[in-house]
Amino acid sequence: MNNYRQPAKLTMLYSRLSRDDELQGESNSITNQRCLLEEFAEKNGFVPYEHVVDDGYSGTGWDRPGWRRLIEEVEAGRVEACVTKDLSRIGRDYLRVGLFMEMFRDRGVRLIAVNDRLDTAEGEDDFTPFRAIMAEWYARDISKKIKASMRTKAMQGKHLTGFPVYGYKQHPTEKGVWVIDEEAAEVVREIFNLCLGGHGPCQIENILNERGVEAPSVHQHKNGINNRGQEVYWGKGIVAKILGRMDYLGHSVIGRTYKKSYKDKRTYENPREDWIVLENTHEAIVEQDVWERVQRLREGSKRKCTKMGEMGPLNGLLYCADCGNKLRIQRDRQTLREYYVCATYASSRTGHRECSIHNTPRHFIEPLILGELRRVTDFAKAHQREFMEQVARLHDRLADDELRGARAEHDKARRRVAKLDVIIKKLYEDNATGRLSNDRFDKMYVDYEAEQTGLQSDLERLSTALAAVQNSQDNARRFLALVKKHTDFSELTPEIVRVFIDRIVIHQAEGYGKNREQEIDVYYNFVGLLKGE
Repeated sequence: MNNYRQPAKLTMLYSRLSRDDELQGESNSITNQRCLLEEFAEKNGFVPYEHVVDDGYSGTGWDRPGWRRLIEEVEAGRVEACVTKDLSRIGRDYLRVGLFMEMFRDRGVRLIAVNDRLDTAEGEDDFTPFRAIMAEWYARDISKKIKASMRTKAMQGKHLTGFPVYGYKQHPTEKGVWVIDEEAAEVVREIFNLCLGGHGPCQIENILNERGVEAPSVHQHKNGINNRGQEVYWGKGIVAKILGRMDYLGHSVIGRTYKKSYKDKRTYENPREDWIVLENTHEAIVEQDVWERVQRLREGSKRKCTKMGEMGPLNGLLYCADCGNKLRIQRDRQTLREYYVCATYASSRTGHRECSIHNTPRHFIEPLILGELRRVTDFAKAHQREFMEQVARLHDRLADDELRGARAEHDKARRRVAKLDVIIKKLYEDNATGRLSNDRFDKMYVDYEAEQTGLQSDLERLSTALAAVQNSQDNARRFLALVKKHTDFSELTPEIVRVFIDRIVIHQAEGYGKNREQEIDVYYNFVGLLKGE
């Protein structure tokens, strides 16, 4: 590139540096690029010139302030030439780079890539498109390497986010380590307790706003934890997100989101079953049983109130013994009394009910459950040893029943597997000799293979039953810990109910009036169904 004439308009010297480029060494630094471009411009008469810099921006994106300004100057007709170190500084998308080169050509702007020895005033060589393609290959390769590196660090329990979630802050000396931010952690604990008390996310946000509690973005900005937040008040689903985060258990979640391509800046949610959970990577803010009860509560009842007002404390915990669906509350128009009714029955067409009513009056079930709670907790508190022995006997009995069934199924499955091996061998022989067509062989083989695969579920049931026997004592102790922690049973509240009760199963009532009888099963957290022996 020799004998350049001095341009009549301004020359733009464009430099760009991303974190990926920093890994490649000092040669790509902004300082190095500026020196290279200034030396080239002064040596070849490209004066006056002006620097345009994008420091910290990836070449796969185009929303860069420096590049936007350069394009605005080009469109305004104030640029004679654009000089850059190489084409990869412009971008790593070969199609977009080609489009910008066409735009420069149409507007009479000379594009010079010094290291690529490209000058559009002298014509483009055949290798120019390949340079752009190789730049994109480089970006794709770097993207894969960064993902692999970040996944490796995440699997080691290191936090990769720039800022901790609300409730935590960075360790003062150890990078990637979270410690509890006590002020915010108290708010997080209160949010979980309010949810257990029957408040929905919107109600909790209103409570926090009325009390003037700082929103997460305000608190973190004030404490230098996060400068990106813009929300001044609690709202827009902040509480719902907090209630669903496993981070407060002390766990880290990998693979919560993904991007379809390194070019796509949008983030997509992965299914929950695809998440990888690393336990105990930092100190927990919320206890495991509290978090689990909140998740069950939120999954079980998204609606907190209706036209009748606030739902009862048992809302979302009552289940139909026959269809397994939840019971929902309804009001009798004549008596104005409220009843819990099987949702399947209530939503079915009249005259073609898919389940029976399974209804139970609210004024009956709530005092009954409160009395049952008092009876069980009083007994557990006064007779701890006897309570633990009773729980163990009940668990053993249930486990024995499951074990007997599982062993019988396992023996049956084992005999069936041996028989299937003989059948499949015979299938191969019949197919090889032509007595069985390929299509028929494929179909029968797939069916038998699926049957063998299904036998694995028997072993899983057996393992579950054994684990139940081994954990019965631990579960009884966890239940007793709840009894000691909660002493006020003067009224039935959503918090008390969800602390102790997992679900309540309602059977179909028999008889009418004074002769009405109804079986109700109460399943407690940790210890399950406590029935008389």
